[in-house]
Amino acid sequence: MDAERAIEILRDLIAFETVSTDSNLDMIHYLADRLEQLGARCQILRDESGTKANLLAALGPDMPGGILLSGHTDVVPVTDQDWTVDPFKMTERDGLLYGRGTCDMKGFIAAAMVMAERIDADALTTPLLFAFTHDEETGCLGGQTLVADLKAQKIRPDIAIVGEPTGMRVIEGHKGCCEYTTRFSGLEGHGSAPDAGVNAAEYAVRYVGKLFDLREQLKARALRDSAFEPPWTTINIGRISGGIAHNVIVGKAEVDWEMRPVRTSDADFVKHALDAYVDEELLPKMQAVHPDATILR
Repeated sequence: MDAERAIEILRDLIAFETVSTDSNLDMIHYLADRLEQLGARCQILRDESGTKANLLAALGPDMPGGILLSGHTDVVPVTDQDWTVDPFKMTERDGLLYGRGTCDMKGFIAAAMVMAERIDADALTTPLLFAFTHDEETGCLGGQTLVADLKAQKIRPDIAIVGEPTGMRVIEGHKGCCEYTTRFSGLEGHGSAPDAGVNAAEYAVRYVGKLFDLREQLKARALRDSAFEPPWTTINIGRISGGIAHNVIVGKAEVDWEMRPVRTSDADFVKHALDAYVDEELLPKMQAVHPDATILR
């Protein structure tokens, strides 16, 4: 019965197209309305744009402690993906459920809502809290403001359960996640005279090459008892852009990249190495041709 009810709720949740670029307010109001009907104390906490929100709700006594069930409402885009079914209409096939967010992580939110329906709130001796956030997929933006709101309201649960898909394993820690955009500004010119300009794309490529070198060096810094897989700090290149035509020296370029450090010293190692490479090698060469050339990181 509980599984059938969870699937029913999940079908509703999948239908909300809460891609990170779009509003999640309809889904937040759907959840808040149902929790309020169960007697929960609900707060809808909007972001600065007013188009996104976190939901914080509580059943049971208003006191410190308790359990917090947390999940994010946003999903990654479906653009340019080869879906054979409507990603925002849940499909059941061969005992499996298909739809954007079924696993990550509207399935957990549906299970939490069933728990809210089944529990006797009047019998609770400590609070049961629900925290559903926005923009997890784009930097845990909602999670960051949620932490600040919990702190401001002096809400400190005894334990928080974040229902990310883990194969039902308890995961007690994550690597860090540091996201960067490095911007290169050079000097445009005609492609027939490359030495007369400063090609921002070429320096972006050199910068990426340095990131590749550092990525290999980080493998040697892996802790023997690391609980992570892979056990070392990782670097990923997410986007490289620049240029307007084949025959034009690129004036501006960008590199989006991320680092997931196992420990703070790894992050410091990467940042110090990059700063030295930019200040001692890349910028002097760029500014020898064009003094106003820059690398912003």
